[in-house]
Amino acid sequence: MSVFGLPNIFKNFLNIGIFQFASILLQLLAIPLITRKYGLVIFGEIALTTSVAYLLGNFVNYGTNQTAIKDVAIAKSNSTELSKIFSKFFWLRFVVFLTTATIATIATITTIEDKTWLWLSVAPLILSETINPLYFLVGTEKVHWISWGNMLTRAGSLLLIFFTTIHTNQALMMNLFVGVPLMIFYMLVSIYIIYIYKIKITKIDLVLLKSTLHHNFYVTFNGNSALMQQTIFLFFVAGIKNPLLLGAYGIVDKLLGAARQLTSSFSLAIYPRASALHHEMPSLWMSFRKKLQKIYAVVFLSAGVFLYLMSDSLVQWITKEPNLLAIEFVKIFSLVPLLIALNANNVIDLLLSNKYKEMFYISLMVLLSTIILSFSITQWNNIMSLGWYPVLMEGTCLQIYAFYIRRLKLHTV
Repeated sequence: MSVFGLPNIFKNFLNIGIFQFASILLQLLAIPLITRKYGLVIFGEIALTTSVAYLLGNFVNYGTNQTAIKDVAIAKSNSTELSKIFSKFFWLRFVVFLTTATIATIATITTIEDKTWLWLSVAPLILSETINPLYFLVGTEKVHWISWGNMLTRAGSLLLIFFTTIHTNQALMMNLFVGVPLMIFYMLVSIYIIYIYKIKITKIDLVLLKSTLHHNFYVTFNGNSALMQQTIFLFFVAGIKNPLLLGAYGIVDKLLGAARQLTSSFSLAIYPRASALHHEMPSLWMSFRKKLQKIYAVVFLSAGVFLYLMSDSLVQWITKEPNLLAIEFVKIFSLVPLLIALNANNVIDLLLSNKYKEMFYISLMVLLSTIILSFSITQWNNIMSLGWYPVLMEGTCLQIYAFYIRRLKLHTV
């Protein structure tokens, strides 16, 4: 097993896991804090707005957490090259942020007049992604610089939510409690990186910017398709005009986000070693992949069984009272983490083989499936059917990826 570099993978997973765990912990602990103080209606508003914020933030990231790591890793001892890389991706994110912020602000002001400030309150969350230095720290193997600080920052947000009682605009203030500290923390870490690595921000290069926009487009769209599965369906649920229903499904939405982040931690930790194995000999990666699939099956199936058995207690802990609808939603959702985990290595297969266009086509199919499924389920006059959306959607994604893997013969070594 030493050929697979498990000690390094475990170290990477530990550091990245701490970073992701802080975000997961914030989401899970914030749910009972908010629902007990302000109710499911306010929580539903927060779930909807932050879901959109994470989608837009992922777009602002523009695939740099996947494509930039290799560049940084190669140049980590060359401050001149690091300056070029840092500047390139900073300007890329900044331009995408300005474009996204302008369009989103105009859309908010012209279509959601009574909730304008609520939607604008997630701006710090989106802006923080412009200066998120995770890609740089993964590439230089300094993730611990951000991991523990991120946890403390998230803990600070929880303390603000816990000790502060808001009487008006509760959802707006909760969004600011989460977004502003994170934005400040990322800014401080970026400044520290610039100081330690003697980074010099170069002027924007429009030709390079255009090239990077084109290169990262396919990866960005693929990354956003997963988040759009959640956001689009939440908008359909919101259209039912039942705040308590939105709040009940909001619990599942946060659990889904946590499952994605946990799987992402595994993938980020594995990816550098997977690249090396695939480059050396594809059969080595395939052998390692089979072992990973077995581990995923055991770990995430066990987690699903635990979630199913503890759904009553979990929902009561979150809402402080029995909520039969939310309990049933969580029980159905217990199948989802396993489906997400089993699909993780399919994504890595495509990245290792540089099948970016195919990833784009997959994203289009996923997006189309999301819209059709969201419309069909919300039009079906059966509230309980809403709980099956994540199961059906993740199952569909798994089949779409598996189809392309077979079609491209990526498992033929």
